[in-house]
Amino acid sequence: MDSKGSTSHTPKPQEEKECHKKTWNEEIADLFPKKPMSGNVPVKVDNPYLYRIWDVSQKYFFLVNNILVAKHQDSNAPELLMEVFPNTVLDPEMMPIFMGPQGSKQCLSCEKSPEGQIQLQLKEGDIKTLYDKKEESLAFTLYSKTDGSPETCSFESAEFPGWFLSTSSESNKPVGLSRQGGTENTLFYFKRH
Repeated sequence: MDSKGSTSHTPKPQEEKECHKKTWNEEIADLFPKKPMSGNVPVKVDNPYLYRIWDVSQKYFFLVNNILVAKHQDSNAPELLMEVFPNTVLDPEMMPIFMGPQGSKQCLSCEKSPEGQIQLQLKEGDIKTLYDKKEESLAFTLYSKTDGSPETCSFESAEFPGWFLSTSSESNKPVGLSRQGGTENTLFYFKRH
């Protein structure tokens, strides 16, 4: 008790740990274990990790007419979570992942248009199937990492190095791919559900 008769509260180590927000690298480390459990048997992931993802301008991901867009959240729009599975074929140090909108049976894919433009597409398919196939699947893979600050991350195309998942500075525009350092947002906040 202090001089006024009240008790002061000193945070316990467990409370301090709970207050620590994990970086993206820490958050998905379980998908890429350094040492496989049970001898040489790799860890099997049965369900995707689910994330709420938004850009540094506070625009969230939504599916609008089957297009992934980033826009400011309003009370009428349902929250969209992104499913994440690891790509266990590629270098785990790069944290390669497959990502797609929850429940949509679609995957993010990085492709080149007939005109030669690098673009992001939603492709029919289940990211769990990509995970189970154990193939490189570069077009569907994003290298993910903590970037900019501990609270943000970026997603780089494995198929097109130097191209990152990005959002426009304007609201309600499709999520795309761009190089870092331009006018597009390439840094994202995240929260695991």
